[in-house]
Amino acid sequence: MKIGKRFAMLLLPIIVVIGGTGCMGSENKIKNHLEEKYGEKFEVEGKKEGSLLFTDYGKDKFFLYPEGKPELIFSAGEVKSKKAQFYDGYINALWGAELTQNLNDELKGVLPEDSEFKIFVTAPVDDISMRNTSIYDYIENVSKDVIVHLVIGVKSENEPNISEYSEGLFKAFEVMRNLQTKYYSLSAGFVGKNEDISDYIRTADVNNVPWSNLKGEVYGELFVDDRLELQGPEELINHYEPFKE
Repeated sequence: MKIGKRFAMLLLPIIVVIGGTGCMGSENKIKNHLEEKYGEKFEVEGKKEGSLLFTDYGKDKFFLYPEGKPELIFSAGEVKSKKAQFYDGYINALWGAELTQNLNDELKGVLPEDSEFKIFVTAPVDDISMRNTSIYDYIENVSKDVIVHLVIGVKSENEPNISEYSEGLFKAFEVMRNLQTKYYSLSAGFVGKNEDISDYIRTADVNNVPWSNLKGEVYGELFVDDRLELQGPEELINHYEPFKE
């Protein structure tokens, strides 16, 4: 997925399955911290092993979701420092879900039938006091220094004719632009009609798997962001990258 440096924070390293007992100490530490902070139970789905080489990111990174709500997956971990400090993306996950729900009908009205999509938010916020704040209120009254990223899976029986999709995708891009955040982007992967991409869409903000690495029939990807001054749907075509000739 072509995202550029500004959007790299959206795609964290791929989830790996937890095994053995060596990680249980750090896993329990993170879970206990989150459950005390938010007053909820959390499930750990996976982790990325810490690194001794890159000392700034030396701690294990975990991927969790509130119990019974796997769609709200986010990353959390302990900052490598002398004093224990934690970070988590739970507020961002809640804000992404808020946008996805609120804009669901509008996006469905412009995107191709059978498309799957999810909106992700990245903002420098993990303060419990922001939990009940709407993302709309945050953007309007606190800061526009927010990334909103729309990931779309477009189903197609054959190699797609991108010009047939350009108008709807441009309208979806406009929906992101109209949120008035500083950064916004759209990534659309074109896949076979029968491909199951639901888990890819669900975890797109905590993995680094590009559309081109997915197994199955994947035709190509279109990526556009705020750095492009797109004036109409016809300009989208130039940003489509086919994976097979």
